[in-house]
Amino acid sequence: MTERFTKKEALAHWRALPANAKLKPRAISNRHKGSTYGYDGVRIEGSKQFIDAVLGRLSDLLACENSNTRIGLNYTAVAPRPGKDHNGGEYVCYVKVYERGDEAQGVNAWMSAVTGTEFIA
Repeated sequence: MTERFTKKEALAHWRALPANAKLKPRAISNRHKGSTYGYDGVRIEGSKQFIDAVLGRLSDLLACENSNTRIGLNYTAVAPRPGKDHNGGEYVCYVKVYERGDEAQGVNAWMSAVTGTEFIA
């Protein structure tokens, strides 16, 4: 059974959430094939200004770009569609976190040891 909140319930839930809860997305396996719908991720759409403001509030996710995980990021303009009230200037941004493969993790660990700083290939 799928849980679905009413708007009233969803707003009450949202208001009760702690303002600075840590973002800890579950990384998608590097061996995953097919759709990633339903996995931890963010879709933001609208003006570039709106998307940038939301991304700025999600800066915790930048820590996921490291030697073990990588950020999957797609930020692109939306093409105007006939019959829609779009004048151009709309964008969509998707953010997901993926595991790096064993080989990439090994190279990153070795290079980090050699250079003394975190290396991300």
